[in-house]
Amino acid sequence: MANGNTNSLTIDPRLLERLKGIELKSRFLVRGFYENRHRTRDFGASNEFIEHRDYQQGDDIRRIDWRVFARTNRLFVKRFEMEANMRVHFILDTSDSMRVPAEDRRPTKLDLAACITGAVAMMAVSQQDSVGLFCIGDRMEEAIPARQGMRHLAQLYQHLGAPRGRGGGNFGEVAWEVMRRLGRRGVTFLLTDALDPLDPIFETLKGLMVREQDVTLLQVLDETELTFPFDKMTEFRHPESGRRIMGDPLALRARYLARLEAHQERIRAFCHQQGVDYLRVHNGDDLITLLSSHFLQRLVRRSIRC
Repeated sequence: MANGNTNSLTIDPRLLERLKGIELKSRFLVRGFYENRHRTRDFGASNEFIEHRDYQQGDDIRRIDWRVFARTNRLFVKRFEMEANMRVHFILDTSDSMRVPAEDRRPTKLDLAACITGAVAMMAVSQQDSVGLFCIGDRMEEAIPARQGMRHLAQLYQHLGAPRGRGGGNFGEVAWEVMRRLGRRGVTFLLTDALDPLDPIFETLKGLMVREQDVTLLQVLDETELTFPFDKMTEFRHPESGRRIMGDPLALRARYLARLEAHQERIRAFCHQQGVDYLRVHNGDDLITLLSSHFLQRLVRRSIRC
């Protein structure tokens, strides 16, 4: 798990082993291919040149390197980074509500979200895709562009060990600004407790889908938020606004759980309707079983669509 005291990220090797070999396919055909693993119908603009390859019928003639043709009398097209890998982005909620200490030595929501991000990033890098990270508190705190390779993954792990960000309450609005920076066709994971107003979050998810991003909303909660186990007079404090309420949990419990269930149902219904993958996890879950099952099912769905 992430550990803010040591600036390190520790991931259970059993989790990495269970996720090993599960491919992160996109429901959309990515722009380009890596040894035909990511199939494509078109080629997009790109910035980083990698190599030449033989011209094939149907290739964009604007990609032909005419200087090479003049020397060799053979047609070659330029391959760019976008043609060689899929971009996988993580939008991580690092607000105060994600940092609330958990009971019984369990990880905080942010610890759990950082661990999941690190594990899925390893999946992507192992299949030679690019990974990028955005951390969101009151604003966009960190923006690490998508790159390939283990050295870049190590850099991400350093940031995930002690992710920056404070405040909060406007995850959807800030995530919208992140969304505008992403290109077309890729894979995007949003990791948040999704306890902020839902409409801005939904607008961001729809915006990502319009850009043909294959989107997953990973809602990360504390188990106590789902069960409300309190049984004594308790002072409840909102971690972001500072608002305090003193109350009898036995009197508050039924109303709280009803409002939470209505909130959760809105999320489930929206994701189902819009085709957004949705997974809810909490810090009492068996993360290894839950994540491996989710990504295996995801792979099956993507394989059928392809």
